[in-house]
Amino acid sequence: MTDEKLVFDGTFEAFARALGTHLNSETRQRLRAFGVDYDDLLPAYPFEVWLKTMELGANLLLPTGTTEEKYFNLGYRIVGSYGESLIGRTLLTMMRLIGPRRSLARMTRNLRTANNFTEVVVRDLPDGRTLVTCKPVVEPGFFRGMFTAAMELSGGKNVQVELVEFQNAQAEYAVRWK
Repeated sequence: MTDEKLVFDGTFEAFARALGTHLNSETRQRLRAFGVDYDDLLPAYPFEVWLKTMELGANLLLPTGTTEEKYFNLGYRIVGSYGESLIGRTLLTMMRLIGPRRSLARMTRNLRTANNFTEVVVRDLPDGRTLVTCKPVVEPGFFRGMFTAAMELSGGKNVQVELVEFQNAQAEYAVRWK
C-alpha cells in the first residue's frame, strides 16, 4: 500500500464538468503543463497536481472573488458535477435516501471515491449543530462549498456551513440544516 496522496480520475472528470466552457484549449494546455491531459486521463494524480488544478479552476470560475468565495464556488460546483458520473449518481442517490445526518457520518467513505486520504470526523453538538473535522485541508472554502452542496443534495434545507477553526491542514466546520 502506498502512502502517496492520490486524487482519482473521477474527481478530475467532475472538475472538467464544473468548469464547463472554461475548459477550452488554453485551459487544457495549462492543465497539460501540470501533467493532466483530458484526452488521456490517468487513473489517479498526486495531491500536489490536484492543488494546482483547483487553484486554476477556482480562478477561472470566479476571477474577481475572494479566495474563500473562489474555492467555495469550486467545491460546490464539483459536488453537483460529480453527481453526473455513474459513481456520483449512485452516491448522491444513497445520500438522498439516508438524509443529511447519516450522509455526513459517512463522509470519509464518500470522499474515498474522490481520493485515498481525506479523513472526516463528525460529532453532534448540544446546540443542534454538527461539528465536522476534516483533514488535510489546504483551502477551507473548498470543503465548505462541498459540504454545503452535499447537505443540500441529501435533502437538507437552509444549510449553513461555518468554518470554526483552521490550522495545521485541519478544518472544523459547524453544520446546521433543517
